[in-house]
Amino acid sequence: MFGGNPSRVAILAFLIIVIYVLLGYFIPREESLYFLSLYASSWALTSVLLKRISIQMIFWLGIAFRFVFLIALPSLSQDFYRFIWDGLLLQNELNPYAFSPNELMADNALFNPSLKSELFSGMGELSAQHYSNYPPVNQLGFLFSVKWLPNHLLGTVVIMRLLLILAEVGLFLIAQRILRQLDLPSKRLGWYFLNPIIILELTGNLHWEGVMLFFFALGFWFLLKKHHSLATIAFAFSIATKLIPLLLLPLFARFQSWKKTVGMTLLGSVSLFVLFVPFFKDIGMENYFATIQLWFKNFEFNGSFYYIIRWVGYQVKGYNIIRQWAEISPWIISGIVFAFAFLKPKKKAQEVFTAMLFLMTTYYLMASIVHPWYVIPLVFLGMFTRYSFPLIWSMLIAISYVTYANANFQENYVLIALEYAIVLAVMCYEIMRKKPLLQHF
Repeated sequence: MFGGNPSRVAILAFLIIVIYVLLGYFIPREESLYFLSLYASSWALTSVLLKRISIQMIFWLGIAFRFVFLIALPSLSQDFYRFIWDGLLLQNELNPYAFSPNELMADNALFNPSLKSELFSGMGELSAQHYSNYPPVNQLGFLFSVKWLPNHLLGTVVIMRLLLILAEVGLFLIAQRILRQLDLPSKRLGWYFLNPIIILELTGNLHWEGVMLFFFALGFWFLLKKHHSLATIAFAFSIATKLIPLLLLPLFARFQSWKKTVGMTLLGSVSLFVLFVPFFKDIGMENYFATIQLWFKNFEFNGSFYYIIRWVGYQVKGYNIIRQWAEISPWIISGIVFAFAFLKPKKKAQEVFTAMLFLMTTYYLMASIVHPWYVIPLVFLGMFTRYSFPLIWSMLIAISYVTYANANFQENYVLIALEYAIVLAVMCYEIMRKKPLLQHF
């Protein structure tokens, strides 16, 4: 089970647990030097550990590391306050797409006043101004999490965390089967399941990319097994958790017959309608789309090529061109999706995974916002390819948290440039040399 000296494995695991205790309970995100030092140490120890343990031990240690955070309030992200707020609205039969937190703060009868005040102040001013942008499956998960202990913040966090860990267990089991189907080593899963950024962001910070990937992996597994209807429904649940899989699904068009593609598209559209309509049948989708567009037109964080384009805009126009970029970029992305999806047929599953990896990478290289948890799908997709640059990115992206060490949240553009320069250099190396810089196993 250990695949190495048990005492050394135990020492490595213990040191990683100590680091996660410090990161989860004692080191705020403003203490960037301590945070990055511990984060880098967790990566170094995890890399050594992965060489010494079996796939079974990867699973059990992954569960143990996640349970370290069980009773911790997220320290790196404040999004969970809005998750709980939306869940409490649904429990009180209010639509989170119909009311912004600012509009409801005056209603003292809504739910527990002290909890409401804590959630409102915790989510931050930007979130409080706007309608919810989280899709329906997210909302149902929020509702489930608040149902049991609706007036207890930490209790709700624990329930939500257990739900997210359960989704990751399911993802592990499905991904293991996909790797075997593709004749790839199961130990590749270790780079995902023990990846520090994934443990910190999904379990520690309660982001829902793991749930999205669970449904997506389930859909792909059904597709490999020729269960096209089940695959379509699973993909619909993935999209209704996070919208990003919409970007990837056109890539399946040339992986199978056009007849199956059309059938899956029709069934998928019906499935999404069923998932979305209960939330929007009375209010329409204007508020939701307006909130989604807002994130692209108004906010910036850890961008790469976008920051270069923004700088050029300042030189030419004399102002920030983010709004114009937000209007142009969807057309550019659509063209890129078309190129990836239709210009070259994909006869093997690994070709589809490679296309998905590069399509999503291109999307994030153009994006104005790239939070650390955004790279998690890249790490997942990279497991099924010969490319390791997503792992490098998952190591480096935590430096974006240096932004929060500044009172005015000023980004460090030198560190951002370093992050993307290394990622792009590794990606170009792996494309040209046709071999990974890091061995997956």
